[in-house]
Amino acid sequence: MLKKSYYLLKPYCLLKPYLLLKQSVLLALYLGCGAILLPLSAIAATEFKIIDLQHRFAEEIIPTIQNLAGADGAVTGMQNHLIVRASPEKMREIEQAIAALDVVRQNLKITVSRSGAIQNEQSGINVAGRKRFGNIEITGNSRPQPSKGNSKEEIRLDIEKRQSSSTTKNLQYISVIEGETAFIRVGQSVPFSQEWIILKHHYTKLQKTTEFIDIDTCFIVSPRILGNVIEVTITPRIAQLNQSGTIDFEEHSTTVRVPRGEWLDLSGTMQQNDEVSRAILGQNINSQSQNSQLSILVE
Repeated sequence: MLKKSYYLLKPYCLLKPYLLLKQSVLLALYLGCGAILLPLSAIAATEFKIIDLQHRFAEEIIPTIQNLAGADGAVTGMQNHLIVRASPEKMREIEQAIAALDVVRQNLKITVSRSGAIQNEQSGINVAGRKRFGNIEITGNSRPQPSKGNSKEEIRLDIEKRQSSSTTKNLQYISVIEGETAFIRVGQSVPFSQEWIILKHHYTKLQKTTEFIDIDTCFIVSPRILGNVIEVTITPRIAQLNQSGTIDFEEHSTTVRVPRGEWLDLSGTMQQNDEVSRAILGQNINSQSQNSQLSILVE
């Protein structure tokens, strides 16, 4: 009986290393380790867990915890499932980090305060009077006429300059989920005209259409809660319609932190950082100067 049992167990003993090798290969491929196969001793020294997330998606958590897995570990996942392989010590750290990150995202209210000052300046020169050249007399803007007798010559030069200013202020409210983006537009809609030539059998017709194109000049704001502090990522984005009819874009990003419930002066913060924000908040159109003040409050 012992001999028979020995022969029955022998094939399993021969297959056991093969099965372990197969499992390690599948594990390496599944965790995205590529063609690098870790030794069996390293596999045995690590733990493998599939963690179900309750409030976040895997792609939101992976960038934060992937460095915690160590050189012998790996983190991947899909949808709301995290697949983690790490040493027991690293696994405990990862589970603590996941518990802190996998929380309900709050709905945040953003109050946008926008104020602007517009200054207009108009100037003009007006010349009036009469001037005689021989028997031709020029009066104001009229056509030259033959002179009738003696007339008094006079020239009057009027210089006129007008200045006006106006201010506006309004509040707007935006609701956004923590970590998502909100758009604050400070741009305008511009008319865009197109002409079409319609060819008929006996005549040609020119048809012109005009539509308004929204130039998405805006600030993209993404808030996150860090205890009593709000971390805000701000991306100013400016668009301009060039002469060829296409739209050019420029954008930059910066991240600032502000105590929760306090106003953040976007105009003051961003104008110091980049030319894009200065172009959005300050405009000069012909003789019109416009400066905008933009602040947000995250609650």
